[in-house]
Amino acid sequence: MKHSFPITKAIALCALCAAMLTPMARAQKFEVTQVKQVAVASKVYHPLFVPGSHQILVSGEDYTGLGVINLADNSYKSLIDGRAAGYRPAITDDGETVVCRTLNDATMELSLHAINIQSGEVSTIAERLEHFNHINLSDDQAQMGVEGEQVSRRAVKRQKANNIFVTEEDLKLVVYNNGVRTVVDPLSTPERDVNYCWSSISPDNTHLLFVAGNDAYVSNLDGSGLVNLGALHAPVWRGNDYIVAMEDHDDGTVYTASEIVIVGIDGSNRQQLSTTSSEIKMFPAVSADGTQVAYHSTEGKIYVMTIQEK
Repeated sequence: MKHSFPITKAIALCALCAAMLTPMARAQKFEVTQVKQVAVASKVYHPLFVPGSHQILVSGEDYTGLGVINLADNSYKSLIDGRAAGYRPAITDDGETVVCRTLNDATMELSLHAINIQSGEVSTIAERLEHFNHINLSDDQAQMGVEGEQVSRRAVKRQKANNIFVTEEDLKLVVYNNGVRTVVDPLSTPERDVNYCWSSISPDNTHLLFVAGNDAYVSNLDGSGLVNLGALHAPVWRGNDYIVAMEDHDDGTVYTASEIVIVGIDGSNRQQLSTTSSEIKMFPAVSADGTQVAYHSTEGKIYVMTIQEK
């Protein structure tokens, strides 16, 4: 199966070649107590846990459309059609609303939508936006970096303030902190220009996580204190101290192997969570309490593993 990403600048950020597997550390800090396939009728990808519920959001392989699976009975409900709807949607803290984008193929402009996950009601809150990458939810606003400026739209009912977020603009890390825009570029030198993707900020807003080349990195918000976590892609936070990611490799055209890995933000306690097999395991997500990890296979199967720290 070929790599498949939406035809947008946002998704193209992460079309990077993969690296050879890195040996696992001997210490096993986490125990996988269960791995369960979520049985749904159609192929779905890119799982994302809905806070405070037994639901996960899913999308098409190329991020087209957005739907929700109820893990209690494996029932599936479509929430919205449209290109790029499944690319990095943002969910409110109460798990009631998801904010996502859709792409107009003719104009390449983006629209922003707020969707009630339970009722399926869709409200369009912005249209004809230029490219943006991440969506941050703070108070009652959806915040994005659009053409080098922070843009906010009223989107959801009031929740906790989170006025700091990271995104990528022109393949560079950009941190918005209470509206102040700072470009963070810890790896570039006069001789070498480095591009970044898969960026995020730790839940306690103290560290950046990102991928450059084939490796994942953690740093302070200003790019200092850089730690190389090794060859990892699609990394996500498990609390403030651990990263879950896929350790994948390919032949330049198709994925040939991928497993789910966890590692401390200091590079210690690196451990493979998934059981090595011919199935290619991709794009992990972590539940809010850190006890579950969801991922998809290249065949469109969704799995949820339960983990506990020893």
